[in-house]
Amino acid sequence: MDDIITLADDPDLAHLVDLIDILRGPEAKFWDEGGSGIGRKIASDLEPILAGQGRRRDVDYLAVHVLKYLGHGNKYISQETITGNLRGVVGLPAAGHAWVDDATRTAWKLVTRYSLPRWRVSRTPGSAWLAD
Repeated sequence: MDDIITLADDPDLAHLVDLIDILRGPEAKFWDEGGSGIGRKIASDLEPILAGQGRRRDVDYLAVHVLKYLGHGNKYISQETITGNLRGVVGLPAAGHAWVDDATRTAWKLVTRYSLPRWRVSRTPGSAWLAD
């Protein structure tokens, strides 16, 4: 359960890393919008993953941080700020919208994939809906 997860093992993880790479690097001011320190958190999350040493919790933390700080409706970094910090398509609103949609959807896939077993604990899938 605590196996190493590499970018080659999980195409959704590789895609999320690619999405993060589309954003300006850690030197960009927007990574600390609202005093969130998201740049440090993302860098810390990425370090073991990029070194080929990522585990479930590392992937989960990365995905949760993307949802919390970069996903739809977050209170830290607005879609407009994200749009302004995309490489190659700076300022194109449709690109910013697509990035946030894609990052939110991909991060949620990873959160459910790597957190769901822990959330379930010992319950059987769907058991909460079964009549007593």
